[in-house]
Amino acid sequence: MNKSDIPTPALLLDINVLKNNIKMMSDYLRDKNAYLRPHIKCHKTPQIAKMQIDAGAQGVMVAKLGEAEEMVKAGTKDIAIANQVVQKAKIEHLAELSHQSDISVAVDNPEVIDTMGNVATAKGANIRTIVEVDVGMGRCGVRPGENALKLVEKVNKTKGMVFVGLMGYEGLAAYEPALEDRKKRCYESYKKLVDTVHLVERNGITVDIVSAGATTSFSIAAEYPGITEIEAGSYVLMDRAHKMEGVPFNYALSVLTTVISKPTIDRAIIDGGLKTFSETEGLPKTEDIAGIEFNKLDEEHGYLRLKNQSSRLKVGDMIEFIPAYSATTVNLHDKFYVTEGDNVKNIWKITARGRVD
Repeated sequence: MNKSDIPTPALLLDINVLKNNIKMMSDYLRDKNAYLRPHIKCHKTPQIAKMQIDAGAQGVMVAKLGEAEEMVKAGTKDIAIANQVVQKAKIEHLAELSHQSDISVAVDNPEVIDTMGNVATAKGANIRTIVEVDVGMGRCGVRPGENALKLVEKVNKTKGMVFVGLMGYEGLAAYEPALEDRKKRCYESYKKLVDTVHLVERNGITVDIVSAGATTSFSIAAEYPGITEIEAGSYVLMDRAHKMEGVPFNYALSVLTTVISKPTIDRAIIDGGLKTFSETEGLPKTEDIAGIEFNKLDEEHGYLRLKNQSSRLKVGDMIEFIPAYSATTVNLHDKFYVTEGDNVKNIWKITARGRVD
């Protein structure tokens, strides 16, 4: 199949750029004290996860239990869930999955720890547990310092639970556009996390995992003393939201669309709308043709403003767009068309697509 034969709108995955992004991250971390645990919420695809692990990643990180289940089905043996699992039925499923794979899960609540311990004991499981510390994101996580220590001690005393480490996502600090400003803010978050690690260790508890980092802060986290695990995910596909100073990865992901109408010389309509593109972090852009500006999205339509050479666009022409944010765009699609140049080399099902449970 040639690119021009693909029914649009469709997700394209440039296999050579994908491989190069994976290699760049692997090469960078080879002599660092932190290893990679890539967050697969951005691609949700076992083939890509296997490529990352084969290149040296410790395992994978997922957002939800449903994603973990899909990775277990694919044979992944080391999985971390970077989210709280609190419903009893889900905890029971987590305990069952832990018999098939080494799965760790984030916790920040003592009552949930009690429930997990009871369920794990009943099912003959030991649930690996990472205490999440709020280092400035203002989302999930226990406060650093004594509050985190108390939760770690509770996990350590609860039958059926195994404490393995601490995690702290630096959140908005990782999105400072200027690299030096980003470093400064990330360091403030990491200090809270690592100081908490030292407190826990002074109280006689071993901390094996100290997890942080994102695509925009992977190198900052990897070089900060005490951090052992990097959670970067979007680097593998890349998107415009993560393309900033200090981030060397390239666009492997694009969305192929077709012009379906051209009512005027300065306006065209494509077949990709809100069901094709996520508006998270902004509208998509194209590098194909100069002068195309995305105006807005309807349910099934994308509105383009045309100027200069783009005014020569005609109905039937195909255009590739780079999404502003890859993870929420990928979750709208069932498959990747894996391309090399203009040729389609494979089609990969996005097996964890829609697994927000």
